[in-house]
Amino acid sequence: MPQEENIDGIRVTRFNWQSSENISEDTLTRFFFVDRVSSEVERRVVPYVEEAAQLNAIKSWLKESLTDEETRMLDPMYYKSYSKSDNARERRKRKFAHKRLLWKTNFMHGFGKTSGNLKSIGSKNRETREKFRELYQLSSLVFAENICSLKFDETPDVIHAHDIYCLPAGVLLAKRFKAKLVYDAHEYEPARATKNPADGSNFAEKLEDDCLPFVDHMITVSSSIAELYAERFKDHPTLILNAPEIDANYMGSRKKQALDQLSIRAQAHVDDGTPLVIFTGGIQMGHRGLDKVLQALVHLPEVRLATMGPRHQKNDSWFMKEARKVGVSDRITLLPPVAAPDVPVAISTADLAICPFQDVSLNHRYAMPNKLFEAAFAGVPICVSDLPEMRRFAETLGFGRAMDETDPESIAEAIRDVLDHPENYTMTAENKKKLWESYSWPAQAEKLARLYDEI
Repeated sequence: MPQEENIDGIRVTRFNWQSSENISEDTLTRFFFVDRVSSEVERRVVPYVEEAAQLNAIKSWLKESLTDEETRMLDPMYYKSYSKSDNARERRKRKFAHKRLLWKTNFMHGFGKTSGNLKSIGSKNRETREKFRELYQLSSLVFAENICSLKFDETPDVIHAHDIYCLPAGVLLAKRFKAKLVYDAHEYEPARATKNPADGSNFAEKLEDDCLPFVDHMITVSSSIAELYAERFKDHPTLILNAPEIDANYMGSRKKQALDQLSIRAQAHVDDGTPLVIFTGGIQMGHRGLDKVLQALVHLPEVRLATMGPRHQKNDSWFMKEARKVGVSDRITLLPPVAAPDVPVAISTADLAICPFQDVSLNHRYAMPNKLFEAAFAGVPICVSDLPEMRRFAETLGFGRAMDETDPESIAEAIRDVLDHPENYTMTAENKKKLWESYSWPAQAEKLARLYDEI
């Protein structure tokens, strides 16, 4: 991609935001506002910096010494993704190749047989990565250093910080240019299930608390998350929903042009008489509840399930392993993503969409994920977790119902109900009008424009 580009009249500058070129030992001292964060960094990061540097040196050596295929072979998932029962021969073959390459690499690098071998280094790498994962939001300070080193030809009136990873940069740039700062929070960062430290201390909350006094306006994605931020921010945030950027004319013309190529029913080779359930988005272990959906399929022998989204070998392998465990793998299809505006068209041939997010954090409990809007604009009924924001959306528009997301039998019962009584979950003309007038991207863009007018 070019470093500089003009898209729809907007100048886009691309840069290596993770570069360490501008990072030094005194980096933190330039962040005049990170009082709470600096003590966390001192306690959590500094002891692991040397360790991380050693691991990075080893990774660099491996990258230079091994082919792409050999790098894949070093990952235990190279063989663990194959079932012991269904693919035992291939698993044994791959495991042998993995072990042989592991021994060869240890020998080539001169690692010892005990504490210095690649297996123990891998364990140490996982431990160190876990420590840094708990402070993943620390990458926002690296981003800030790098974007602040860029030259700006114009003086901005407003800095729009998209999520916590841009927030410290927003504070620094707003101070430099005497500009207004908008914080656009697409998640409730202090309560993200996959990001918080195991000991319960909340780095993200400390980082936000350091930055919020410098924020002029705030945006977020659900009413409940807005209420949470209202308790910590000086004003009530503006609600801008995560609606897809589509319009009715596009939907109509795109269906005529490309439905045959985009249709998930066609891609999954499912005939029109077979019930098809769709999950859009990436597969994740546990928190998105897809293992519960697989268990629910045991009670629905005629139903097929397709997932459409970014494909990741580790997560996909886990998902198919879970499917084989319960005997439904022959009814699962994993499809690649399509362009965001095409998602509603692609999924419009499904009978039902599903969103089984688990109630593992406030961020999940109050989520309004894209998949809700995609199903609504596709005209596909949806079964959602019995969580307040999702349930309210589905029931307000009359195109879905809630289920106990923790119970496979409840999920199966909800799917069966919608499949057997689709007339009960078809949006009325009045609700379709409400969908386009209140929940479409043009409606959200109008609110955003009003906010900027106020600024």
